[in-house]
Amino acid sequence: MRVALVGIDGVGKTTVLRRIRERDDIAVVHAVRAHEDPRSPFADLSAALADASSAADELGRVQLKIAVLYLQLCLFGSAERQAARRGPTLLADRHPLVDPLVYLPVFASVAGDTEPGGDVEDWWHKQETGAAEAVRDWLRTASGTADPWELGTEVLRWGRLPLHELLGRLGRSFGVSLPDGIVLLDLPVEQALRRTHQRARDSELHETRAFLSATRQRYGTVLDRLAEVRTGPAVRRVDCAGRSVDEVTAHVLDALDAMARTRT
Repeated sequence: MRVALVGIDGVGKTTVLRRIRERDDIAVVHAVRAHEDPRSPFADLSAALADASSAADELGRVQLKIAVLYLQLCLFGSAERQAARRGPTLLADRHPLVDPLVYLPVFASVAGDTEPGGDVEDWWHKQETGAAEAVRDWLRTASGTADPWELGTEVLRWGRLPLHELLGRLGRSFGVSLPDGIVLLDLPVEQALRRTHQRARDSELHETRAFLSATRQRYGTVLDRLAEVRTGPAVRRVDCAGRSVDEVTAHVLDALDAMARTRT
């Protein structure tokens, strides 16, 4: 059984998954930050991509941020297949078909049709030399272009497609299918923002009140639409407000058990 754990930044997905990773019957895979899994064969490349994403945040350029997101999600298919061997249940931190349905339309609405100027070169220079070379190689391999701005601009255009067309485009690009289930962790935006500001790493480009509010609303819309599909994933929502990590983890495990019972 394949399940995606989703929700806005700051809701606690990674923290919950660190607890669940200790179980033998659940394999955890990270769609965006593969290096969060110490056993990932893509850890070095994923770490380089995370640095490239941070460089895009520093420059405030959505096109570069989305290009990196695409490159990160291209790692998921292989990671999912490998992780599936470790247990009967595969739990993913985000998913390359679910989360872009939420994020791409929101990013597309704020990106604007601007020119890169010197920001692409600045972006490369902000990355450590060896990491930048790994990103360049993966950019060519995964997208067929050496221009991250071109890639980011194209993927942002997808965000203007109707939901069913965008879903088809994402499936063809990443070679994956929808999960069997989706668990949404929900938290009021103000609480999520406080959590993101407490992180050791710098704030990301999209970690603003307006953006998180838009994505929280969009998650509701997307999951409602997916739940209406006859062969679509089962959807469960977990309210995280006022709950400890242990309590949220217990609710996620209960949701997984309920989904497994339904499938049998």
